[in-house]
Amino acid sequence: MNFLAKIFALFKAKPETHAPQDGYSALTAAKFFRQIVTADSRTSRTVMWNSDAPLENVKLEYRMVGEDAAHFADVAADFFRGNFIYSCALESLKPESLYQYRLVVGEAASDWRNLRTAGDGEFEMLVFSDSQSFDYKTWHRTAETAHRNYPDAEIFAVNGDFTDNGQDFLQWREWYAEAENLLRDRILVPVMGNHECYDENWGICQPSGYLKNFALPSNDIRDFGGYFYAFDYGAAHFFVLNTQLNELSSFKASLDELQEYWFRWNAATNRPWRIVFMHKSVYNRSLSGFVEEAENYFMRLFDELEIDLVLTGHLHTYKNAGKFFAQKKSERGTHYVLCGRSGDHKYNREPESYLALKVRADSILITCRAANGKILDQFALKKFNR
Repeated sequence: MNFLAKIFALFKAKPETHAPQDGYSALTAAKFFRQIVTADSRTSRTVMWNSDAPLENVKLEYRMVGEDAAHFADVAADFFRGNFIYSCALESLKPESLYQYRLVVGEAASDWRNLRTAGDGEFEMLVFSDSQSFDYKTWHRTAETAHRNYPDAEIFAVNGDFTDNGQDFLQWREWYAEAENLLRDRILVPVMGNHECYDENWGICQPSGYLKNFALPSNDIRDFGGYFYAFDYGAAHFFVLNTQLNELSSFKASLDELQEYWFRWNAATNRPWRIVFMHKSVYNRSLSGFVEEAENYFMRLFDELEIDLVLTGHLHTYKNAGKFFAQKKSERGTHYVLCGRSGDHKYNREPESYLALKVRADSILITCRAANGKILDQFALKKFNR
């Protein structure tokens, strides 16, 4: 075996197995556990968490439920505004399987948490947008309602503007604390919004808080990691696009060109559905027409690449806009849904809400539900050949 072959074999080697131990003391320093989406959630997962103080010699231990053997995985550490942020990439998992994971630091360990890998068929998904708040109790109420009403939802997206100020880590801490149940066993799909690009003096800045908080799938574009990405889940291929072209123009001047190149390259998929998440809406604030940027950039691409469904936010109101092609109502175009707010920043009297998606190979059932449990809207998309 030559040198390169030995190196390749080393990287492909399976992790060593061991028998997990009992009797650890409780590890309380780690908090805000979250599972971040990967390009293929059937076989991989990124696990992240925070700590106020550094964790020495920390390892992530994981095992498949029903098996006696467990594995240890290496952990990467980062730092942002007084908070230590850790991540661990798990690979070579078995599809449609239930795993458990915990942290081990010396003689202490966290409790076991569930991690379920995806399959190729139907699934339920939750979608929130604009959880930014003055008081994150509103976000807590919305997240808890969704958690209770859709216990089988495996994955959820936040369609931008997680917090009011993306560089204020106190707000991130509140956001995590109020979504603990929602986060515990579900996969998070983060989407960058304009409030992720504000500094603490409300000037435009690079989205450091967002990029530090979420280790996202690679887009293979140098200097644009985390700005946009794609992933498969069940019967759908998802694109997470970046609408902060104006806010980031002085930092990322070629964002629009590189994103379009990447989007075209990623458009081919064998999944039945092509779904886009992006923060800013194609509509103007009065909902009376489209914004020029959306018409000339995003909607043109969606028509060309035959996107089935686009989910946006930003305007803090819900609107089932229907299908459009060439900026006109059409039976064969892309279906647009504007998500309402899930935080307490009100632009109108509409209640905070979220979406629930039930995705099958031939249909998607979309339900808009208020935090008080009331169903505001429900409709189905059917899969037809364009």
